[in-house]
Amino acid sequence: MMIRIYKIEAKALAQVKKTLEEQERVEVTGDEKKIVRNEFIRAGYTLRDAKSMGFTENCSYLYLRNEEDDFFKRNEPKILIEGVKKLDGQEFEKVKHGVEKEAEDAAIGVGAVFGQF
Repeated sequence: MMIRIYKIEAKALAQVKKTLEEQERVEVTGDEKKIVRNEFIRAGYTLRDAKSMGFTENCSYLYLRNEEDDFFKRNEPKILIEGVKKLDGQEFEKVKHGVEKEAEDAAIGVGAVFGQF
């Protein structure tokens, strides 16, 4: 499973959100129909404001997980615009831990509401 995290400055957030939320559509060229898919929607992603995660910066973080390296080859150029940086090192680990802990806490909360199965 590959994980990539991107730091998104406030000025780039609207454009990145537009790309992530773009609806799938059919493009017609002559007699040919082509379905344009939004792989971000299909793969799933987590987009969080840095301050809501306890960081002081005015930015957001995009967390993507996918098993296919090709997914990133096809889609990363769509979001790596000015104001977006792919993270690595200590900052990557810190954000990854925060996102995964938040998801784990949410799962525990759902379990507490509905009980053990």
